[in-house]
Amino acid sequence: MQEESRFERRKKVQFAVGMAAIDGGKPSAFTKKLLEQYENGHLTSSELKQAIVKKYTRASQ
Repeated sequence: MQEESRFERRKKVQFAVGMAAIDGGKPSAFTKKLLEQYENGHLTSSELKQAIVKKYTRASQ
């Protein structure tokens, strides 16, 4: 992955975490791990979203 791409991903993660914090939200340990994997290029944004939806859909059933 190019360094610029990692920088862009980091900015997106920081923005998303910041927006959640406005409403008092805080990422769980599970979500933090996924965000780190996304930032490092190990997950696409689609895979990140899919993993979060799968985890929390299952948890609410």
